[in-house]
This record gives sequence, C-alpha cells and structure tokens, in this order.
Amino acid sequence: MYFLINTLLVLAMAFFFFLPMTDQRTARMKLGMVCALAVALTVSAVSSRPHAPAPITVTMSRG
Repeated sequence: MYFLINTLLVLAMAFFFFLPMTDQRTARMKLGMVCALAVALTVSAVSSRPHAPAPITVTMSRG
C-alpha cells in the first residue's frame, strides 16, 4: 500500500518539477508544491518502515 502512495507522490513531484516557469508566482508555487510533496514523501517513507527493535550485541571480555 505504501509503495503505491510513494509512487503517486513521486509522480506528482515530477509533474510540478517539469512545469514551465512563466513568472515569479509560478516559480514560487512550483517550489512550494515540490517541497510540500517532498515532506509528505519523507513522512510516508519513514512511517512505512517496520518498527522492529534494533539488535543489541553484548560482548563480554575477560581481562
């Protein structure tokens, strides 16, 4: 499920990335949308990771 969401976010970012810039307002809108979608993609990618505990390696040395 998250794979589909992440794919759609990347496609939306690519769409706004390749829009032509005609004036300053369009450039600001384009930058804002790409940044917002990048944040959404980051949150989605981090939240879709498995939450397994990190393995702890204990070494005992005799000295």
